[in-house]
Amino acid sequence: MRAMSAMRPLILLLEDDFASAEAMQLVLRDWGADVVYGAGADDVSCAAGSRTEQARVIITDFHLAESDGVSAAGQLRKRAPGAQVLVLSGSLSNDAKRAAKGAGYAFMQKPAPARELIAWLERTSMLIE
Repeated sequence: MRAMSAMRPLILLLEDDFASAEAMQLVLRDWGADVVYGAGADDVSCAAGSRTEQARVIITDFHLAESDGVSAAGQLRKRAPGAQVLVLSGSLSNDAKRAAKGAGYAFMQKPAPARELIAWLERTSMLIE
């Protein structure tokens, strides 16, 4: 996996399933990112504090306990307008994909293989460096 520059990119991770969040955090940290995790936008915003503005990437599950991931990402992007967004969903319905695309966000089916997640981050990092 690629080592990042001296300043590690900040990724905000919204996931309400603890096991999924743990697995994704391992992949993201191994890639070279700092990760702030929470079950929703308010949790992540509180945990990140003033660093929220520094977020370069927001990764969210579509089905969150308190809202949908597209709305939650939109809430976070108000404070981190340059952040790229990836919406994940394990649902076989196309609702999540349509909502993500409608908001201009990337979409990936869950469980997202680590290599696909890293490939997306690599492509995205070229846009945000």
